[in-house]
Amino acid sequence: MKHSFVVYDPSIMTADPAQQAMMDRYNGIFSPLEITAEAFKAAYDTPDIGPHIEKDYKGLSYLSWPFAYRYLKEHFPTLFVAFEEKTVGEVVFGGPGYYYLRPYLTDGIKRTVALIFPVMDRKHNAIKELDGRAISDNCQRAAVKCIATFTGLGLRLYAGEDIPKEDDQKGSPKLPLQQESPKPAPAVSQAAPETTGGTFDGKEALVEFCNANPLGLADVRACQVAVKNALDTVGLTTGANVKTVGDFGNVITTLVSSWTKDSGIKITKAAMTKELDAIRGAAVNAQGAVEAVKAFVEAKK
Repeated sequence: MKHSFVVYDPSIMTADPAQQAMMDRYNGIFSPLEITAEAFKAAYDTPDIGPHIEKDYKGLSYLSWPFAYRYLKEHFPTLFVAFEEKTVGEVVFGGPGYYYLRPYLTDGIKRTVALIFPVMDRKHNAIKELDGRAISDNCQRAAVKCIATFTGLGLRLYAGEDIPKEDDQKGSPKLPLQQESPKPAPAVSQAAPETTGGTFDGKEALVEFCNANPLGLADVRACQVAVKNALDTVGLTTGANVKTVGDFGNVITTLVSSWTKDSGIKITKAAMTKELDAIRGAAVNAQGAVEAVKAFVEAKK
């Protein structure tokens, strides 16, 4: 039987710690971090994270990084997320269009293997040009996925399963995870001029919304600019691309979310999610969206 082994030779050592760490990993020279099946299952099944689940503009649920770190420290206090480095202090690998990070979980001595996490924008597209904000945001997202993958905390979000409830009462509502929010059917009403012949006219609905200016921006033009930014955020080019009530609701809730943040309004994430869900439900036409947003703004004064 043939045996292969690595012989210590100072001549093959490198002065770059990052390169040396990578050489060690390629040679299998690291102590694997182990999490017991019992600890993993307990973390996977924890109901604690339920109140901190949020939704992005597509209606997909996620756990934001502050809460991911909080629960990591509660369940696994000795562990933290680190990143493999291309050179010292440089954590981004690849090139334009295929930048990626390599996060891993460690206790400072033992560690897991590294994940490959693509550097993406808010629309989940690969980033071609890096900047500091993109690197920072993606490091936090990568850390959340790393925590979920190796400990089970929040992994249900990626599996598309419901977070268990502590009371587990029959008929209690469950949080939809990794699923698009149900899109309400367009209301058929004379008060909804944007619905004609069963087709939703998103452009007309947004024009009517801007003319009403329910957020109380400087003028109609300012509202139009804010709506355009919201369209860009949800991956739509113009109002003409808003072809369903669901698309319209996504634009309006994204707009309201941005306005709330820009206005410095303090509100818990759970409360904000509830408010946005209510606005989305009302935004079956321009009139419904205007009234819901006006009510939201009035309540925050």
